[in-house]
Amino acid sequence: MKEHTLIEESGAGYYGLEYLLVTLGCFRNEVESDLLRSELSSLGFAETTAVESADIIFVMTCGFVREACDEGIDTMLELDEIGSGQTGKPPMLAIGCMGQRYGADLFVEMPELAAVLGCDWQQDIEAAVADALKGVRHACRARVPAMFTGSRSVDSSDNATLYVRVADGCDRACGFCTIPSIRGPFVSRSPGEVIEEIERLSSGREREVVLLAQDLTSYGRGLAPGQSLDLAGLVERITGVPGVHWLRMLYLQPEGVTARLIEQVAGNDRVCNYFDIPFQHASESVLRRMGRPGGADDYLDLISRIRRDIPDAAIRSTVMVGYPGETEEDFSLLMDFVNEARFDWLGAFVFSPEEGTAAAELGSSIPAEVSLSRYNMVVETQDEIEASGLDRFPGRELEVVVDEICEIEPYDMVGRSYREAPVVDGMIYLKRAAAGGRTAEPGDFVRARITGHEGLDLVGEI
Repeated sequence: MKEHTLIEESGAGYYGLEYLLVTLGCFRNEVESDLLRSELSSLGFAETTAVESADIIFVMTCGFVREACDEGIDTMLELDEIGSGQTGKPPMLAIGCMGQRYGADLFVEMPELAAVLGCDWQQDIEAAVADALKGVRHACRARVPAMFTGSRSVDSSDNATLYVRVADGCDRACGFCTIPSIRGPFVSRSPGEVIEEIERLSSGREREVVLLAQDLTSYGRGLAPGQSLDLAGLVERITGVPGVHWLRMLYLQPEGVTARLIEQVAGNDRVCNYFDIPFQHASESVLRRMGRPGGADDYLDLISRIRRDIPDAAIRSTVMVGYPGETEEDFSLLMDFVNEARFDWLGAFVFSPEEGTAAAELGSSIPAEVSLSRYNMVVETQDEIEASGLDRFPGRELEVVVDEICEIEPYDMVGRSYREAPVVDGMIYLKRAAAGGRTAEPGDFVRARITGHEGLDLVGEI
């Protein structure tokens, strides 16, 4: 901890102090961290990116799966080790899903922590900070989290992408999932609040607005009378906001992808022709054990309807192998589904029993080597599908958002088109068409002519 003079004003001012914030996990945590930045700024803190200059450290954690929790623990141990060489080591606070999942029990595994706060950390943040700076441990009270309702005044993204949380929580009962127990019941943000945030954070620059929620297609449920609006209606309103150049939706549950939503995507130039639909499996018997509806026929029909109405639609999904009781026949159905669906992008996962979920209590576990073999088969098949689709792009012109300057020769920039979501999908390596040709900066939307590919990533010229 660096030398400083602490000035407290009205019991809540920490002027002259700096904080370090490390964000782990999904896109939603990027929003969560910006909300925390807003709160800390209101308390007088300034942000630093160096452990050596930090007076206090915050780690925005993920607790969805054990691997994420392990990453959180490793990160906090590393931060503690870096800070141990300082005079007056800065206190460290764990915030978010991991804190919500384990609460004060984290102190047992992580004695290095000064405080543990859950998903509704805003109720405790002032008291936790005060205690931590005094050397007093603080743990949040056990309660069902409520969605943060404070004003987000900070947008930390360096490029065009603006993540916007439009709902929180989940009322589904998927047997493998910890989200309902961590995030609480589903609740929609009011459309006025969502629009106001986008207007404010998009002011003066064009943005790729990415809508986030644990269950995005349920948006509108629980809104007050007079605010009633479904996801398609919200999308239509958001794309009318100046500065919204692209709108992208993530995590669409299959049964929530309605004809009205497909129509809105098809007919609205500002909405990316991109569908991220986590099917999870294709075998009805596995899906029922997961607590999910649908099956291969339903899902293929949905995919067919999307591609009929939007021929160039990019469809991403996720599937899980090794779920308890998954037979060779079940897996064969899944492979047939992957081959027929021809996803543009696909994430595959091996089932992991998570403490507190219904699936953790199921018998008939699949041997690890069998699950890994099935996972490898899915990945290899999907790689072949993606590779076989690349030949249709050379010669096409796509609109691309520039994400960053590229340091890999001979490329100048890295970007994405409508068909690539941030981080999880591929990218497009960009070159200037000629020496002294058009230049672009991160955040710019440009036209690119696709000339080929590097592996499964496209290459283009601007």
